[in-house]
Amino acid sequence: MGCNLQRWPFVMSGSYAPRPLSSPRLRPQPPAYIPHRTVATPPNHHAMVTDTRQAPIVRERHHHTRVFTSQAHTPAGAAPVMCPNASTPATGDAGSDTDATVLAKLHASRAALISVLSAAAEAEVEIDAVGDHLAELLSNPSPSSTYLQSQAVAARALSARIDRAVAPAEPLLAAFRRVSALTAEAAPPAVPADAESAVAFVDRVDQLRDAIEEVVARGDEAVRRVEEAVGFLGRTKATGRGRVRRLTEAAAALRAVYETEAEEMRFEGPLDEALLGLQDLFEALLLRLKHPAPPADDDGGTAGYELGTDDEVEAAARIARTLAGNDCLDICLDIYVKTRYRRAAKAMMRFNPAYLKTYTPEAIDAMEWESLESAMALWSPHFHVAIASVLAAERRLCARVLEPGLPPAVWPECFAKIAARIVTAFFRFADGVAVAAREPQRLFKLLDMLDAVVRERERLDELFSSESATLVAIRERTREVERTLARAAASVFFEFGLRIETHYVTGDGAGADAGHVPKIVRYAVNYLKCLASDDYRALVGTALRADRERGDEDDDDGSEGSGGAALAEAASNVLEALHRHVEAARRVCADMVASHVMAMNAYWYIYMRARGSELAKLVGEDAMRRRYKVAAEEAAWEYQDAAWTPLIRLVSGSSSGAPKTWPPDDAREKAVAFADMIEDRVRRHGAEYKIPDGDLRGQIKVAVAKAVRGAYAGFLKANDKALASGRRELLPLDVIEGMVGRVFDEMGDGVAGSVGQPARGSRSRRESRDSSNLEGFGV
Repeated sequence: MGCNLQRWPFVMSGSYAPRPLSSPRLRPQPPAYIPHRTVATPPNHHAMVTDTRQAPIVRERHHHTRVFTSQAHTPAGAAPVMCPNASTPATGDAGSDTDATVLAKLHASRAALISVLSAAAEAEVEIDAVGDHLAELLSNPSPSSTYLQSQAVAARALSARIDRAVAPAEPLLAAFRRVSALTAEAAPPAVPADAESAVAFVDRVDQLRDAIEEVVARGDEAVRRVEEAVGFLGRTKATGRGRVRRLTEAAAALRAVYETEAEEMRFEGPLDEALLGLQDLFEALLLRLKHPAPPADDDGGTAGYELGTDDEVEAAARIARTLAGNDCLDICLDIYVKTRYRRAAKAMMRFNPAYLKTYTPEAIDAMEWESLESAMALWSPHFHVAIASVLAAERRLCARVLEPGLPPAVWPECFAKIAARIVTAFFRFADGVAVAAREPQRLFKLLDMLDAVVRERERLDELFSSESATLVAIRERTREVERTLARAAASVFFEFGLRIETHYVTGDGAGADAGHVPKIVRYAVNYLKCLASDDYRALVGTALRADRERGDEDDDDGSEGSGGAALAEAASNVLEALHRHVEAARRVCADMVASHVMAMNAYWYIYMRARGSELAKLVGEDAMRRRYKVAAEEAAWEYQDAAWTPLIRLVSGSSSGAPKTWPPDDAREKAVAFADMIEDRVRRHGAEYKIPDGDLRGQIKVAVAKAVRGAYAGFLKANDKALASGRRELLPLDVIEGMVGRVFDEMGDGVAGSVGQPARGSRSRRESRDSSNLEGFGV
């Protein structure tokens, strides 16, 4: 590079002198107008420096020292390199003076440069010495400088602590502003029925809760930072003890105020108001989920259905989760249980189960039989609807609303509280009926109730399948009610047999009902026939087995084993009691004919009603035939002997009916007496004695007519001569036979052929077994 010498005025003037060491600026600085520029070194620069004895070596480590790079030496005889701004000397003699002048200037410049460099080297050495001295001084500071230095460090640390303590203030204020904005927006929807508005409100409540939690967290951080700053002041003694004490008290007061405000914001502030609105919304939404009316074609009430739409259930589930997440779980469950119980109870009230309010044994015994029978008849279908429809729908709703966001054990217990109040009403009534008086007419309704519990056992186990203590208690209570109903039914059945055995028989058999089948016989036979039917046989077996074994619940309900044998034995005992009762009635009856007619009708009724039925199969067809058909036939012969043998003996002289010849006067007297007696039979016998069964009456009529006709015909033949004079006054044989037939026709009660015949109509066994259709124990 070339060098412009005009930019170095101090070289040209030679006025440069190094500054003394006492000057504030110890190091010589290069001129401001030639910073870090490279200056071309004149030729033979190294040689010139070598010749200068006092020129020191320039240290490259000082950045203020100018470094002069030398140009390459020019060859001998070559013209020196000049600056581009210098005038090119003229050639020849004319320019020799000019060359000399330029050369002189160059020498002068070189000398000046050498002088400057020598001064700079000396100044640098002196500066290094001063620097070493200062470094020595700084390495051994005085106590005052150490104190000042510690104070400066403490001041910087305190400033950093204060800045750190103040830093959370701005985010805390921003969180407060967000809480205020959300508080203004967190208003319950005007229409609680709108599920979308409910979900939006829940979202706002969640946002408000998150914002308040953020405020609480940031507030705790801010107070903690202030406490740390105060603690730092106390540890470093950066201020006086009095001020530290006041600051400590102020920090403690700030902590107390913060905790109070945080507690109020969480539980008494806008979040509390929003949660109250959310609770009201939860209740209103649950009240909207109503049980539908049962379809017209669903007689059993088993049609399944879901409560509410998916949006409504989802909104309720969201509300439940939010309430549980804000320490309102108990309130949430209390609202759910009360609200859903109201809806379930209203669904059951559609069936008007007012009878469930009467459940004490005393109150049940005080009820009229028609009312109690109606209540017991309604209990079974209502219990079925409660288990199969209402509580099943409530269980599914409870799982859909409470299961997603709550602990797994919560929703079964919640459902158990709802179900317990429903089933308790049914079980309480069943207990009252079971403990009440053991009236025989209650047996069938007790068995219907037992049948309802047995049929619902599988649904009950599925409905209350959980480890919840309440559900376990309900399952145990169900089994207890089943056992109680079974034992009560067995007790009533035994009471029925005991009453037949001990039924008091009076001697008023000659009244208007003389010869009729006793009411107790009709009642007992129909009673046993219903019990032996397919509808009740298994249930009675279960009841008898439960009473005998006391707690054995593992046997099959419908088995024909021990249960069937127990029922067969019990039915046989009742029939034997009926037989003894009939015989006792025969003995006390003053009218022998009436006693025989009554026994004949009773035994025939028992046999014909049981023939071909489940009762005969249960007891045995052969046993029924041997026991009761034979007894009826014996009673019929005794009736014939008591009522018609006197006629035969009158004309034949003996009960065998063999013809006998009488003296003429005696023959005529006997003929008149026979006519009077048979006319009396026609006039009174048919009205006094009844044989309801047409088949039985027809058989006896044929036998009696044959015997009377034969005896009368033999009498006329044997006494033909004696009666020749008054034959016109004698009754012809055909008339006698017709009169006998008319007597037996009048002995019918208008329902001939009804004994043992099934009732006409389309009613099923369940519809025709009503105990109100059976005659009671009227005496």
